[in-house]
Parts: sequence; structure tokens; C-alpha cells
Amino acid sequence: MFDLAAPLISAGAHQREEVPRDGGRWPLSVVLRPPPDTPLARTLDTLTQEAAHVAGSGQWQTGQLGAAHLTVRALEPRREVVPSGDPSVRRYLAALERATAHTSWPIGFRVAGLTLTPGTVMACAEPLDDAADAFSDRLAGELLGDAWYERERRDIWYLNLLHFAADIPDPESLITWVKSRRSTTFGTTTVPVPELVRADHRPGHRPHMRLVPLTT
Repeated sequence: MFDLAAPLISAGAHQREEVPRDGGRWPLSVVLRPPPDTPLARTLDTLTQEAAHVAGSGQWQTGQLGAAHLTVRALEPRREVVPSGDPSVRRYLAALERATAHTSWPIGFRVAGLTLTPGTVMACAEPLDDAADAFSDRLAGELLGDAWYERERRDIWYLNLLHFAADIPDPESLITWVKSRRSTTFGTTTVPVPELVRADHRPGHRPHMRLVPLTT
């Protein structure tokens, strides 16, 4: 992944995020969020700030406190407006409740190194046992026909620290910064509960996608 992404970033040909729109990226998803009051969450926030400093202004700081997450499954194309009582959301929540009840919680992860993708700076996560994959499989089974949007289980676990949304003034410095941290273990976390969330863009000093939990 790093070897494929680094030349694109070096050439300024990296992917750039745009403000989300109907039918695009950032759909309703089931995620696992490290609790914000934990050492690992604070470490990820610090790494995100450091990466943003190296990558230049305008990048989305999606690894900051409250935004950092591991995506279990995206569920549908993005909808800008999700009405109260939406029948799809009610089915998603019911499936999530059933899958959660049949999973051993909390679920633990070790964050072991950073890497680059064509559009992100990524923190690589390793499940501490088989509970994360078992939950993902169980959720797919409970969703039945609502699992159509992502038919296969994701084969890696990760948290994106930055989503690129602008030019990178000094790409070689960013590549070097990430490369020096590819084998660094940053800590572990346990996630007590999954969430069904929507993501809303938040501009400002630290632009990011704010995760909003959906409930019945």
C-alpha cells in the first residue's frame, strides 16, 4: 500500500476529498470508535496534528478526538437527508442490535504503524482476537439483503488520520514522516460498543468529518 501510494503523492497525483454529496462517499456506516478519554485516542489525535502540519493546510484531520474510527461496514450510498423514522435506518439498527448481542465486548485493537494510501495517512490496526472479524461477519448475516452495498468483509482494519483534500506543499517530507513510523506500535484500545453513524463535513481550523450516531 505504501509503495503504491508514495509515488502518487510525490508527483502530486494523490486523491483529494470533496465536500460530500448525495450518492457519493461518506455513507451511513457501522463504526467502532476508540473512547476519546483513552491514551490511544489522544495519541492518534497528536499524530493527526503532526501529520497535518507536515502535509499542509486544508487536509481533513479525521484522526482527531471523536472522529477517529474503524469502519466495519458502509451500508448505502450517501444521503444528505435521512428523515426521522427512516425504514432503512430502523432495519440497520435492529440488525446492529442483534449482531451486538451475539458478540463478546469490548473488542480490542493494537495500532501498529502508519502507512499511506493514495488519499490518506492511515494508522494500521490489528485485532487482539477474533471478535472484530466475528462481529463483522455476524452483522452481515443479520443485515441480510441490507448488506448489498459492501458484499465482502473488509480485509484490513484501520483508522485514517488524514484525508487529503488539498495540495501537499512538500510531499517528500510527508512520505519520510510516515515511512519513519511504519513499524511503530502506538498502543491498544478496547471499543465498548459499535455505532451506526452518518458523517457531516466540518470546516475550520481542523477540518474533518464529524460522526453523528443514529438511534431509534
